[in-house]
Amino acid sequence: MDDGLLPSHHLSKAISDSASAATHQHLSQASMCSPLSGELLTSAFLSRFSPFHDSHCLLPLDTSDISPHSLNSALSAITDGSLEPYCDNDDDDPKWAEAMVSVEREFWIAGTCNELQSLKDLQVFVLVPHSSMPKGRRALKGKLVCKWKWDNTGKVTHYKVWYITKGFAQIPRLDYNKMTAPTAHLESLHIIAHIAASLNWELHQFDIKTAFLNGILPEDEQQYMEQPQGFEVPGKEDWVYHLMKSIYGMKQASCVWNITFNGAIVF
Repeated sequence: MDDGLLPSHHLSKAISDSASAATHQHLSQASMCSPLSGELLTSAFLSRFSPFHDSHCLLPLDTSDISPHSLNSALSAITDGSLEPYCDNDDDDPKWAEAMVSVEREFWIAGTCNELQSLKDLQVFVLVPHSSMPKGRRALKGKLVCKWKWDNTGKVTHYKVWYITKGFAQIPRLDYNKMTAPTAHLESLHIIAHIAASLNWELHQFDIKTAFLNGILPEDEQQYMEQPQGFEVPGKEDWVYHLMKSIYGMKQASCVWNITFNGAIVF
């Protein structure tokens, strides 16, 4: 597993015990409620066999929307992006559908236009006909993510929208080869701070905005992505984005950005 984590028998045992317990519980329920056995079996096995590679995240999935379809149908829907797993959280930011029926609808639309213009200005994609896609390749689906930006007084100052890809549908060795990127150890920061203090140096910290959008994709990992629904270019509604750079949501985004940044600062 190429995720930068060392294998652990404790982690494996915990996952195995948890999965076995969940499976036993669902099978017990299925034996008591035979008409619902297919749905319960789907709930029991979906999280174990979902094709999410290189991840230690266990996602509890609600399969009520796909009943009475088979397990294979559910897994196929997840793979092609038509079914999206998600986790509930306490974030108050609206989903796109909610934003479109709110009184702030026009602000969110303007934020989306700004986002797409930024992608265009950064040359993240080239709009190409769907027929130009190589045989066997498919266009990834995307989603619009809304985020309120606040000032210190709690007033909304900006309606930020990101257009991200549904990276969970990417296929290893076809859409990406490597997804890990190195991270600094805390000890390294301690050493730098110690050297700076000893030599009376000044330390400067900076943030690179939209960092991932600057990562240049290798030719064998360049992707195709659908245009956001409702924001298609007039007359080219069926065209797709040919991604030349990484975009948020892609599995290899952090790795590609690290390679690009390292190549720029290391002489």
